[in-house]
Amino acid sequence: MLAFIVVVLTGCAKNADPKDVATAFINNVIYDREKEAAEKYFYQLDAPSQADLVQDFSELFDISKEQAKELVAIYQERLDKETSFSIKMKDSNSNRQEAQVTIKGLDQTTFDQTIEQKTDEELVRWLKNKGYDTIEKLDDIDKISDEKQLNGILKELNAITDKDLNQFQFEALKKAFKNLKAAKKPKTIHLELERDKKEKNIGSL
Repeated sequence: MLAFIVVVLTGCAKNADPKDVATAFINNVIYDREKEAAEKYFYQLDAPSQADLVQDFSELFDISKEQAKELVAIYQERLDKETSFSIKMKDSNSNRQEAQVTIKGLDQTTFDQTIEQKTDEELVRWLKNKGYDTIEKLDDIDKISDEKQLNGILKELNAITDKDLNQFQFEALKKAFKNLKAAKKPKTIHLELERDKKEKNIGSL
Protein backbone atom coordinates (compact mmCIF):
# COMPACT_ATOMS: atom_id res chain seq x y z
CA MET A 1 0.00 0.00 0.00
CA LEU A 2 1.34 3.40 -0.98
CA ALA A 3 0.88 6.35 1.35
CA PHE A 4 2.17 9.87 0.95
CA ILE A 5 1.29 13.40 1.98
CA VAL A 6 0.03 16.14 -0.32
CA VAL A 7 -0.44 19.61 1.10
CA VAL A 8 -3.25 21.54 -0.58
CA LEU A 9 -3.51 25.24 0.15
CA THR A 10 -7.06 26.41 -0.40
CA GLY A 11 -8.46 29.83 -1.15
CA CYS A 12 -12.14 29.03 -0.69
CA ALA A 13 -14.74 30.37 1.71
CA LYS A 14 -14.21 29.70 5.41
CA ASN A 15 -17.36 27.57 5.66
CA ALA A 16 -16.32 25.22 2.85
CA ASP A 17 -16.61 21.53 3.77
CA PRO A 18 -13.05 20.08 3.81
CA LYS A 19 -14.36 16.77 2.43
CA ASP A 20 -15.89 18.61 -0.55
CA VAL A 21 -12.57 20.36 -1.13
CA ALA A 22 -10.68 17.05 -1.03
CA THR A 23 -13.24 15.47 -3.39
CA ALA A 24 -12.87 18.33 -5.86
CA PHE A 25 -9.10 17.99 -5.73
CA ILE A 26 -9.13 14.26 -6.55
CA ASN A 27 -11.78 14.65 -9.25
CA ASN A 28 -9.74 17.33 -10.99
CA VAL A 29 -6.27 15.82 -10.65
CA ILE A 30 -7.23 12.23 -11.55
CA TYR A 31 -10.56 12.31 -13.38
CA ASP A 32 -10.53 15.72 -15.10
CA ARG A 33 -14.02 16.56 -13.86
CA GLU A 34 -15.84 18.95 -11.49
CA LYS A 35 -14.07 21.95 -12.99
CA GLU A 36 -16.60 24.35 -11.49
CA ALA A 37 -15.85 23.01 -8.01
CA ALA A 38 -12.13 23.54 -8.61
CA GLU A 39 -12.77 27.15 -9.58
CA LYS A 40 -14.81 27.56 -6.41
CA TYR A 41 -12.22 26.07 -4.07
CA PHE A 42 -8.91 26.91 -5.76
CA TYR A 43 -7.49 29.94 -7.49
CA GLN A 44 -4.94 27.73 -9.18
CA LEU A 45 -4.85 23.94 -9.34
CA ASP A 46 -1.94 22.15 -10.97
CA ALA A 47 -3.96 19.37 -12.58
CA PRO A 48 -3.10 17.77 -15.94
CA SER A 49 -5.45 18.74 -18.75
CA GLN A 50 -6.62 16.53 -21.60
CA ALA A 51 -4.16 18.35 -23.84
CA ASP A 52 -1.35 17.50 -21.41
CA LEU A 53 -2.31 13.82 -21.49
CA VAL A 54 -2.47 13.81 -25.28
CA GLN A 55 1.02 15.34 -25.43
CA ASP A 56 2.35 12.84 -22.86
CA PHE A 57 0.83 9.83 -24.65
CA SER A 58 2.08 11.05 -28.01
CA GLU A 59 5.65 11.34 -26.71
CA LEU A 60 5.56 8.19 -24.56
CA PHE A 61 4.28 5.87 -27.28
CA ASP A 62 5.72 7.74 -30.28
CA ILE A 63 2.34 8.18 -31.96
CA SER A 64 0.52 11.08 -33.59
CA LYS A 65 -1.61 13.58 -31.64
CA GLU A 66 -4.77 12.17 -33.25
CA GLN A 67 -3.85 8.64 -32.18
CA ALA A 68 -3.00 9.91 -28.71
CA LYS A 69 -6.42 11.57 -28.43
CA GLU A 70 -8.08 8.24 -29.09
CA LEU A 71 -5.95 6.53 -26.44
CA VAL A 72 -6.69 9.26 -23.89
CA ALA A 73 -10.43 8.80 -24.49
CA ILE A 74 -10.11 5.04 -23.89
CA TYR A 75 -7.96 5.64 -20.79
CA GLN A 76 -10.49 8.10 -19.38
CA GLU A 77 -13.30 5.62 -20.01
CA ARG A 78 -11.41 2.91 -18.11
CA LEU A 79 -10.75 5.31 -15.24
CA ASP A 80 -14.44 6.20 -14.99
CA LYS A 81 -15.60 2.59 -15.23
CA GLU A 82 -12.98 0.69 -13.24
CA THR A 83 -11.62 3.02 -10.57
CA SER A 84 -13.06 4.62 -7.46
CA PHE A 85 -12.05 6.52 -4.36
CA SER A 86 -13.37 7.25 -0.89
CA ILE A 87 -12.47 10.01 1.54
CA LYS A 88 -12.36 9.90 5.32
CA MET A 89 -11.68 13.08 7.27
CA LYS A 90 -9.55 12.85 10.38
CA ASP A 91 -10.45 14.81 13.49
CA SER A 92 -8.42 17.97 13.84
CA ASN A 93 -8.48 20.95 16.17
CA SER A 94 -6.11 23.04 14.07
CA ASN A 95 -6.63 25.10 10.93
CA ARG A 96 -5.14 22.25 8.92
CA GLN A 97 -7.51 19.42 7.98
CA GLU A 98 -6.31 15.97 6.99
CA ALA A 99 -8.16 13.75 4.53
CA GLN A 100 -7.33 10.08 4.03
CA VAL A 101 -8.11 9.16 0.44
CA THR A 102 -8.35 5.50 -0.52
CA ILE A 103 -8.03 5.04 -4.27
CA LYS A 104 -8.56 1.88 -6.27
CA GLY A 105 -6.71 2.66 -9.47
CA LEU A 106 -5.95 0.78 -12.67
CA ASP A 107 -3.77 -2.32 -12.58
CA GLN A 108 -0.87 -1.66 -14.95
CA THR A 109 1.47 -4.41 -13.69
CA THR A 110 1.21 -6.42 -16.92
CA PHE A 111 0.61 -3.51 -19.28
CA ASP A 112 3.93 -3.80 -21.16
CA GLN A 113 3.49 -7.55 -21.63
CA THR A 114 -0.05 -6.99 -22.89
CA ILE A 115 1.17 -4.47 -25.47
CA GLU A 116 3.79 -6.93 -26.70
CA GLN A 117 1.22 -9.73 -26.91
CA LYS A 118 -1.32 -7.55 -28.74
CA THR A 119 1.35 -6.33 -31.17
CA ASP A 120 2.21 -9.93 -32.04
CA GLU A 121 -1.49 -10.65 -32.53
CA GLU A 122 -1.80 -7.69 -34.90
CA LEU A 123 1.12 -9.00 -36.94
CA VAL A 124 -0.47 -12.46 -37.10
CA ARG A 125 -3.76 -10.91 -38.20
CA TRP A 126 -1.90 -8.99 -40.90
CA LEU A 127 -0.26 -12.19 -42.18
CA LYS A 128 -3.63 -13.96 -42.22
CA ASN A 129 -4.99 -11.13 -44.38
CA LYS A 130 -2.09 -11.83 -46.74
CA GLY A 131 -3.35 -15.40 -47.13
CA TYR A 132 -1.30 -17.26 -44.51
CA ASP A 133 -4.28 -18.68 -42.63
CA THR A 134 -2.37 -21.50 -40.90
CA ILE A 135 -0.44 -19.10 -38.68
CA GLU A 136 -2.07 -18.69 -35.27
CA LYS A 137 0.96 -17.20 -33.50
CA LEU A 138 4.38 -15.94 -34.58
CA ASP A 139 6.11 -19.07 -33.28
CA ASP A 140 4.27 -21.03 -35.97
CA ILE A 141 6.54 -19.45 -38.60
CA ASP A 142 9.52 -21.43 -37.25
CA LYS A 143 7.55 -24.66 -37.71
CA ILE A 144 6.83 -24.16 -41.43
CA SER A 145 8.55 -26.83 -43.53
CA ASP A 146 7.30 -25.61 -46.91
CA GLU A 147 10.24 -23.54 -48.18
CA LYS A 148 8.13 -21.64 -50.72
CA GLN A 149 5.58 -20.64 -48.09
CA LEU A 150 8.32 -19.68 -45.62
CA ASN A 151 10.10 -17.51 -48.18
CA GLY A 152 6.79 -15.83 -49.01
CA ILE A 153 6.20 -14.98 -45.36
CA LEU A 154 9.74 -13.68 -44.89
CA LYS A 155 9.31 -11.53 -47.98
CA GLU A 156 6.10 -10.04 -46.55
CA LEU A 157 7.80 -9.39 -43.20
CA ASN A 158 10.75 -7.66 -44.84
CA ALA A 159 8.34 -5.43 -46.75
CA ILE A 160 6.71 -4.09 -43.58
CA THR A 161 7.04 -0.29 -43.44
CA ASP A 162 7.37 2.06 -40.48
CA LYS A 163 3.78 3.11 -41.15
CA ASP A 164 2.67 -0.52 -40.87
CA LEU A 165 4.57 -0.95 -37.60
CA ASN A 166 3.04 2.23 -36.20
CA GLN A 167 -0.43 0.94 -37.02
CA PHE A 168 0.31 -2.45 -35.45
CA GLN A 169 1.47 -0.73 -32.27
CA PHE A 170 -1.46 1.67 -32.20
CA GLU A 171 -4.02 -1.13 -32.54
CA ALA A 172 -2.17 -3.07 -29.84
CA LEU A 173 -2.18 -0.02 -27.55
CA LYS A 174 -5.92 0.46 -27.98
CA LYS A 175 -6.60 -3.16 -27.06
CA ALA A 176 -4.19 -3.02 -24.12
CA PHE A 177 -5.89 0.10 -22.75
CA LYS A 178 -9.32 -1.44 -23.20
CA ASN A 179 -8.15 -4.42 -21.14
CA LEU A 180 -7.17 -2.29 -18.14
CA LYS A 181 -8.98 -3.37 -14.98
CA ALA A 182 -9.12 -2.10 -11.42
CA ALA A 183 -6.16 -2.94 -9.22
CA LYS A 184 -6.79 -5.48 -6.48
CA LYS A 185 -5.08 -3.43 -3.79
CA PRO A 186 -6.02 0.21 -3.14
CA LYS A 187 -3.53 3.00 -2.52
CA THR A 188 -3.78 5.59 0.22
CA ILE A 189 -3.10 9.30 -0.14
CA HIS A 190 -3.15 11.74 2.77
CA LEU A 191 -4.23 15.25 1.85
CA GLU A 192 -3.52 18.09 4.25
CA LEU A 193 -5.92 20.95 3.57
CA GLU A 194 -4.77 24.34 4.75
CA ARG A 195 -6.10 27.79 3.90
CA ASP A 196 -3.58 30.03 2.25
CA LYS A 197 -3.21 33.19 4.31
CA LYS A 198 -2.81 35.23 1.13
CA GLU A 199 -6.05 33.85 -0.32
CA LYS A 200 -4.11 32.12 -3.08
CA ASN A 201 -3.46 28.44 -3.41
CA ILE A 202 -1.32 25.84 -5.02
CA GLY A 203 -2.47 22.25 -5.24
CA SER A 204 -0.22 19.58 -6.62
CA LEU A 205 -0.07 15.78 -6.62
